[in-house]
Amino acid sequence: MFNRLPYLTSEAFRGLSRHRLVIIPSLATTFLCSFLLIASMNALSFAVQLSAQSASLYRIEAFFLNTPKQEEADSIQKVVAAYESVSSLIYIPNEQALDEFKKSFPEDMLYLVEGNPLPASLRIQIRANEQTFQTIEKISKRLLAMPEISVVQSPTEWIKRWESFKWHFFAIPAGIAALMLTILWLIMWNAMRLTLISRKELVNNIKYSGGTEFFIQFPFVLEGLLQGLVGAGLAAILFEFAEKTIIDYFPILSQFTQKNLNASLFVLLFVAASEAVVSYLTVRKFLVRGI
Repeated sequence: MFNRLPYLTSEAFRGLSRHRLVIIPSLATTFLCSFLLIASMNALSFAVQLSAQSASLYRIEAFFLNTPKQEEADSIQKVVAAYESVSSLIYIPNEQALDEFKKSFPEDMLYLVEGNPLPASLRIQIRANEQTFQTIEKISKRLLAMPEISVVQSPTEWIKRWESFKWHFFAIPAGIAALMLTILWLIMWNAMRLTLISRKELVNNIKYSGGTEFFIQFPFVLEGLLQGLVGAGLAAILFEFAEKTIIDYFPILSQFTQKNLNASLFVLLFVAASEAVVSYLTVRKFLVRGI
C-alpha cells in the first residue's frame, strides 16, 4: 500500500491542476474565511484580556473627614471588611498618600500648602463575582453614611461605559467566528462534491475494477489538506503582516497580541484538518451511496 503513495500524491496534485475552476474559488473562500476567523479569535482574546483588566475599575476610595487614630481606623476597617461584596481593603495613612502624590506629580504643586493636606483613606476592591455598577453604588452609600467618611470616589462613568459595551466585545467576534465556520464547511463540502462529480466516471471505474477505498480516497483527502494549508496559511501570513503594521501605529496594543500567533496556528491546523475530514466523508459517502 505504501509503495503507491508517490503515485497517489502526484495524482492529488494533478487533480488540483485539472480542476482549477472549482479549486480557485474554493481556495479564495477558504482564505477569506480563515482570515476573518483568525481576526475573530484574536478579538475574543482581546475581549477576555480586557475583561480581566476591567476588574481594576471596580474599586472605591473612601476619604476620612479627619485623620483617625489607629484604633479608630482598625475598627472602621473591620466594619467595611465585613461587607459581603468587599474582596480586599487597604488603609492609606495621610503620610503614605502624600508620598504617592509626590511620586505621581511634581513637588512644586504643594509649595503653597503647609503641612500635609491629603486625607487618610480606605481603598476597597470589589469581589470578582459581584463587580457591577449597582454594587459600587450600594457600598458607596453605606460608606457615606458613616460620620468618619467625607468623600467616596469610584470611576462610575467608566464602569457604566464598560458594562454597556462589554457584551458586544464577546458577542460580535463569537458570531462572526460561528458564521465563518459554517461557511467554511459548506464551501468545503460543495467544492469536494463538484470535484467528485467531474471525476465520477473515473472513480466508478477504479471502484469496480477492484480499487481499494484507500486508493480512491487518498488523493481527494490530500487535495483537501493542501487547500486548507494554502488558504489558511496565506490568511495567517496576511494577518500577521496587518497586525504588525497596526502595532507600529498603535504600540499600546502590543500587550494584547501575545497569543495571536497561537490563534493563527490553531486556525491553520483546524482548517487543514477540516478540509481533509470533509474530503474523506464526502468520498466515503459517494462510494457507499453515490452522489
